[in-house]
Amino acid sequence: VFPPIPPFQIHKEPNAKQILDKFGPDAVVEWIKKQTQVLITDTTMRDAHQSLLATRVRSYDILGAAEATSRILHKAFSLEVWGGATFDVSYRFLRECPWQRLRELRKRVPNILLQMLIRGSNAVGYKSYPDNVIEEFVRLAALNGIDVFRIFDCFNDVEQMRLCINTVKKYGKIAEVCICFTGDFLSPNEKIYTLEYYTNLAKQITESGAHIIGIKDMAGLLKPQMAEKFVKAIRSVSNLPLHFHCHNTSSASGSTVLFMTIAGCDIVDLAIASMADTTSQPSLNSFLAAMEGHERDPGIPYLALEKLDMYWSQVRTIYQPFESGLKCGTARVYDHQIPGGQYSNLLAQCNSLGIMDKWDAVLDMYRDVNKLFGDIIKVTPSSKCIGDMALFLIRSGKTCLDVIERGETIEFPDSVVALFSGELGYPHHGLPKDIQQKVLKGKEPLTMRPGLLLKPVDFAEEKQKLEETWKGMTISDEEVISSILYPQVFKDFMKWHKDFGCKVFYLSSEVFFSGMRIGQQILVDLPESKESDNFISHSVKLTRVGPLRPDGARVLEFQLDGESRTAKVKDSSVELSGLKIKKADLSDPTHIPSPLPGFVEVIFVGVGSEVKKSEPLFVVSAMKMQVQVVAPFDGVIDSFLVKVGDRVDVGSLLAIVVPKKGVQITS
Repeated sequence: VFPPIPPFQIHKEPNAKQILDKFGPDAVVEWIKKQTQVLITDTTMRDAHQSLLATRVRSYDILGAAEATSRILHKAFSLEVWGGATFDVSYRFLRECPWQRLRELRKRVPNILLQMLIRGSNAVGYKSYPDNVIEEFVRLAALNGIDVFRIFDCFNDVEQMRLCINTVKKYGKIAEVCICFTGDFLSPNEKIYTLEYYTNLAKQITESGAHIIGIKDMAGLLKPQMAEKFVKAIRSVSNLPLHFHCHNTSSASGSTVLFMTIAGCDIVDLAIASMADTTSQPSLNSFLAAMEGHERDPGIPYLALEKLDMYWSQVRTIYQPFESGLKCGTARVYDHQIPGGQYSNLLAQCNSLGIMDKWDAVLDMYRDVNKLFGDIIKVTPSSKCIGDMALFLIRSGKTCLDVIERGETIEFPDSVVALFSGELGYPHHGLPKDIQQKVLKGKEPLTMRPGLLLKPVDFAEEKQKLEETWKGMTISDEEVISSILYPQVFKDFMKWHKDFGCKVFYLSSEVFFSGMRIGQQILVDLPESKESDNFISHSVKLTRVGPLRPDGARVLEFQLDGESRTAKVKDSSVELSGLKIKKADLSDPTHIPSPLPGFVEVIFVGVGSEVKKSEPLFVVSAMKMQVQVVAPFDGVIDSFLVKVGDRVDVGSLLAIVVPKKGVQITS
């Protein structure tokens, strides 16, 4: 529960939100240019928890601070609240609708710009989508409450962002177009990401029609002494406002924000102190205190943030299992260059794969894979490709040298195949041809923007399919686009939603993650109706948990507002401990083993199917990493040992494939 806060006077001075709503985005740009003070974006509700807590913070806790934030930070330029990994994690792990989160935030924060991170032609996904999907997503995001779209491309390709830029402008919102920063332009050894490269990029972004240039320093590699030179170079080709975003993994980025401010940057990203630093953004509280008396003082009293700081400090304890594990800053980030937003998620993936004891090796492998891939910009989705490959190599006991020497025999993660196929676009300096050939194994890479090759989606047809699948449920435009972006994730969410209902959204996070104890009584505030803003408090008391039944379920007995109820619930802990799939015999070439621990997500063929060498048989997924398992030779599927949804370990026997007549195989 948010601590009581004193009443605030209604703010009379105009802020960016009021100007946007009244005069439009161009007026906001002119207003920013006239400001003497530096403006603030608070990232606590999006990138801060993505970077520190693997994006696991629920809407329940975010909404708990929303109304107080709207009053305390009225003078802020924006609140970053949506996009990035929050979209799929909401569906995938938190079992809640990201659109509902956005709408509820808009209700509670009507007076400050709400900002999102959008991956250009990848929207909030990890691949390219048809152009009309990007247009529809932007339309719906704007309709549901987003004011500022921070647009980026993982290779800084303006052409990959142009459609998104134009669509944002079409709906009267602010298009902030990013320069994704990496490398060290002060080093004489830097040949790829030079100051000239960034200057030319800023010129292209200005010519694209952007309202603001975002400087997105994902890993916190921009050092304090770079600030003045960088800002001066950008100003030499553009008069657009500059918005700086960084991560404080090294502990040096707090200083960088101060130096960027003094150099003339217009807006800076920071987070409430208890959700700041290490892999998150630098502390907003500290920055405000440090800027007192300076000519660019943002004018927000740092002590006014103490209630917010206390609230988030208490909330963070609930999410301790998802912490990044980084107890202090580390200069090692300048070596491995892992983005702050990926760090805690990578740690969670390591835990899922059972290789936490090899975390140090993972950091080195991430660096080595980046070099193997030609030193690419590392930001979603390209950073996921590097991370997936690093984890895959560590888990399978391979090295980058193995890729160089016998890469044609390795089944690469799907994300890596997509990278080298050109499905994400290409770095301006290209990808290594020799590695590309080993990954693609004869497949031809794309030679043009992926969105141009993808067939437009028929939204009416997709909606009809969903209505047929989920009979009795009203399907919204937002649900249609979500299904297109994440088909399997959305399907799993809808099934869960059908089984457990939508009221889980209103449970406290302690109960959501840990469940109730026998005899425990809680209060749950639920809206009177779907459209109502009035809430009614309900009492729930768990009285008994029945014994395990033969079908793996238990009967729960509880009281709802004093009335006795029962519910039959499957005990998932029994299912997770019951892994009994046999191991493949690695000396038998007809045995198809699982390349990683996880779940069988897709089976492409059936028993008796004839398959060609390298034809896809399965997709095995762990967290957000998918690996396609292919046929090792021309053959016939003799038998399956798994079905979709089964949990498997490394080396679990997935299927047996017998060779076609005349095909020679060796162990």
